[in-house]
Amino acid sequence: MKLVLASFSRARAELLRAAGYEFIQQPSGVDERPYEPGEDPGAYVEYLASQKATAVAQEHADCVVVGADTVLYLDGKTYGKPKDLDDAVRMLQELSGKTHLLMTGVCVIAPEGKSVQKAHDTVNVTMRQWSEAHIRRHVEIARPLAYAGAYALQQEGCVMVEKLDGDPNTVIGLPVGTVERMIEIASQG
Repeated sequence: MKLVLASFSRARAELLRAAGYEFIQQPSGVDERPYEPGEDPGAYVEYLASQKATAVAQEHADCVVVGADTVLYLDGKTYGKPKDLDDAVRMLQELSGKTHLLMTGVCVIAPEGKSVQKAHDTVNVTMRQWSEAHIRRHVEIARPLAYAGAYALQQEGCVMVEKLDGDPNTVIGLPVGTVERMIEIASQG
């Protein structure tokens, strides 16, 4: 079975490798449409994962393709990757001391598009209360521009998290158990 991860995410690749898979990585290049207020955040993140997997599957028709996307959801608003360091500070100030939902959507497409599976996993994440000065120092050191919500559980961002209710792999960017089941189904054709 040939496997393609529709992402250049180092964290997703490390999780997939740790689960025993060999694969190639190819980013989708898909422009992500913005979240619409009132939209179901689970459906939104599945849609984004599906768009990424579909774009890559067009170039790798003989492969199983895995697409994923992660967003945070708090008070009717989603948080993706910050645009710059100031945006990262703003995000972390808004998340500080609160519990938010973190969702990773996954789409797995079987060879020749014989099946398309979509799912998402949700984790409740409670952030520690941090001062603005502390957040600014953290952002300068960690430079968390590649991560939804401006923190990475697998790196320095772990110190910002007070409590997790759910799968840590979902927070890192790939709910491995779900993905393994989906790959198994896709590889059976």
